[in-house]
Amino acid sequence: MLRQTLLVLLGFLSFTELAYAQDERWFEVEVYLFERSNADPQEQAPQQVRLTKTNKAVDLISPLFSTNITGASIGLEGCSSRDWATNADECNQQLKSTQVNHLSQIPSSIFAPEPQYGVPGGPAVLLSDSQNQFQEIINKLSRERGNKSLLHMTWQQSMLPRHKAKAVRLFSGQDYASRYELSGQTVQTHQTESLIPQFDFFGETPSDDTPKPVWKLDGTLNIYLNHYLYVETALNLRKEGIKTVGIMMDNTHLNETLESVTTPFLFAIPMTQNRRVRSDEIHYFDHPNMGMILQIRKMEQPIDRVSEAVSIDVN
Repeated sequence: MLRQTLLVLLGFLSFTELAYAQDERWFEVEVYLFERSNADPQEQAPQQVRLTKTNKAVDLISPLFSTNITGASIGLEGCSSRDWATNADECNQQLKSTQVNHLSQIPSSIFAPEPQYGVPGGPAVLLSDSQNQFQEIINKLSRERGNKSLLHMTWQQSMLPRHKAKAVRLFSGQDYASRYELSGQTVQTHQTESLIPQFDFFGETPSDDTPKPVWKLDGTLNIYLNHYLYVETALNLRKEGIKTVGIMMDNTHLNETLESVTTPFLFAIPMTQNRRVRSDEIHYFDHPNMGMILQIRKMEQPIDRVSEAVSIDVN
């Protein structure tokens, strides 16, 4: 009797959740980014680095590696993908207040250790390698000379209007923080290049001496629903190069001269696009320095999956 009562209660709670989430439309998103390594970064890179604000984006990557870092936590203290989706500010605050020890290289293939699925009213969910469908496309692109994989991952998410949609943060590759600032300048020359304007695009100054990661690929992908599906990319690809800067020389305090010198510089090449797309079609986003393959697939709605589970339990 008690078991039957508990099952009925579970069914009631589940159907309440279903009613709350019945208007959600879920899709499966698979994305593959690759670099064109033979392109010249200086042809596409702006002189000033404009960084994408990622503090409010859903982070599906950091929670995956937080339990696999060699002997150290990266300061997430249990922040799951749900936490990043519902309270990204608190998760980011934990990162700032904790001595961070992160990997120096994030792999290009990001996937959950086992298959998983979204739940009604829940956050975006990272999928496993077995749930990917791009392997044939990736193999073909990888055989083309000059192409190098940057990031491949698949997730499920509900599609919301633009004012409610949460972007997903994408980052991978090498961390250049030991040699370059987020601004692109080398760590050694940060104090000497007085003529280069310094901008705080994050709106705050780090309170500790721990450098922020400077990933090879970093930014956000935002997908929202407005009768049609729309995709917004705000990504930066970093490439090392040489930049000419002006140095003000003042040896006598009376006679100032401006000299031009070359210095190593980490260019940030933006990929900023906004495009309407169709579900189930494979879309290609072109760029001189990189490319992106994207598919937004229709899927079995989480509400249907929960309905089936509740039906089986009650019977």
